[in-house]
Amino acid sequence: YCCPMCKLQLGPILELQKNFQLCSIVEAFQATASQGQQGKGSAEEKKEVVPCDFCLDLSQPAVKTCLVCDASLCQAHLNKHNAKASQQDHVLVEVGAGGAVEERRCREHGRVLECYCQDEGKCICTLCSIAGSHKGHNVITLKEA
Repeated sequence: YCCPMCKLQLGPILELQKNFQLCSIVEAFQATASQGQQGKGSAEEKKEVVPCDFCLDLSQPAVKTCLVCDASLCQAHLNKHNAKASQQDHVLVEVGAGGAVEERRCREHGRVLECYCQDEGKCICTLCSIAGSHKGHNVITLKEA
């Protein structure tokens, strides 16, 4: 016999080892399940915790969501994100905005609404102003509007 995980050859008498990977998954599940049972009564009062998309080891709770990058960021990664000059114009919204995030995206192109059509009085994406239904309209940036 051989172990499917580590490929260790086992003798005729099976000396099985504890599967630490599976054990950690089960422990994490049990911890979240017990937390869910404890906070079930006040679940409506609690704000949904969204993990940071960039934390690798211990995921921190996100404080903002970037609509351009389509990523949720903890405070540390938000500071790095904002420090880059190329990302200064990115639109940041509160985490867990849910429908508010979808309202900030073009339904036709799925891009961030970053322009304003003065002719129709609505927010549009850049593709709508270039090749979409708002081509030729008076379009300004949201910052100008």
